[in-house]
Amino acid sequence: MMKVLVVLFVLSSIKTICLAKQDPPHILHGLFADSDQSHVCYGTFNFDTSQFNITNKIDINIVGDPRNVKYHVLPLTYDPNADVVYMAAPDKNKQTILSVINAVDGKLLSTYQTIKSTIISLQYDIFQKQLFAHIETDQENVTSIVEIDTSDGNIKQTMGTVENLKATHISSYCPICRKYFLMMNDDQGFMYVGVNTSNSGGVDWKTKINFSPLSIKFDYKTFTMYATYINVSVHFVSSVGILDRSKGGISKDVGNIYEDPNIAVTSLSAFDFQEKIYYASTKLTGPVVPGVSYVKVDGSDSRVILLPKANYYSYGWFIKQFIH
Repeated sequence: MMKVLVVLFVLSSIKTICLAKQDPPHILHGLFADSDQSHVCYGTFNFDTSQFNITNKIDINIVGDPRNVKYHVLPLTYDPNADVVYMAAPDKNKQTILSVINAVDGKLLSTYQTIKSTIISLQYDIFQKQLFAHIETDQENVTSIVEIDTSDGNIKQTMGTVENLKATHISSYCPICRKYFLMMNDDQGFMYVGVNTSNSGGVDWKTKINFSPLSIKFDYKTFTMYATYINVSVHFVSSVGILDRSKGGISKDVGNIYEDPNIAVTSLSAFDFQEKIYYASTKLTGPVVPGVSYVKVDGSDSRVILLPKANYYSYGWFIKQFIH
């Protein structure tokens, strides 16, 4: 009997080791705040171990202060071709600074103060190798999608202008159909907007939606738009669902972030295209405790971890994939 137990234990151990080797670590790359919030810290967060690994710190006087962004989430995007991160934050005079950061060691490569408008969000086309931004204009409730020259930080061209809608930080991008997706506000609720970044550009469509998204991520491999939102049909539980533009709403819930309305999802998020995982920042209310969640969009798994003793605060995340 003892030999049988030993054999079973060994087989179980081998199986566990194999599974561990096959299961990739859940790593979020990103920008974080340190304890005194005087630096922008570059590094990673390991979801499996709840550990931060900071590789470099940059003074906020050089790259701007992410705490002072006008909208809820720091504009940030990743270019896997050059393995660099773009971020936009205001300086103490509210002048926009566009920064380019090495995504290997976190060293600052360059900064530009050539764009006078507030940058609302950033998106990078990994196939066309173009940097786009959603920016404010001089007119109220009028914003534009522009291409930014990565060599000097200047605006190369305006791709489309959205009028009579209030901007939000919520955006995503499709490098196949070459569209910049936006969530905007009118007086009645949210509008889902698509702006072309190819040919002559232009606003392709505006669709009224019947829910309030917190973030969106487009999976260009399956042409699926996912959204995080508060699911009021399930006692205000935070959920991930598939956005159907033709219906103006969620066509399918793919998973609840947590079955507790006291744990709410925030707008900070990232999407793993290879593992099909939607990461979202969370917070436990009363007292407020930050956390991180993930939902596999095939519905097979979801997890939440709380970080009551974390020494760092997350500004923005991305998944390192498709590095050339």
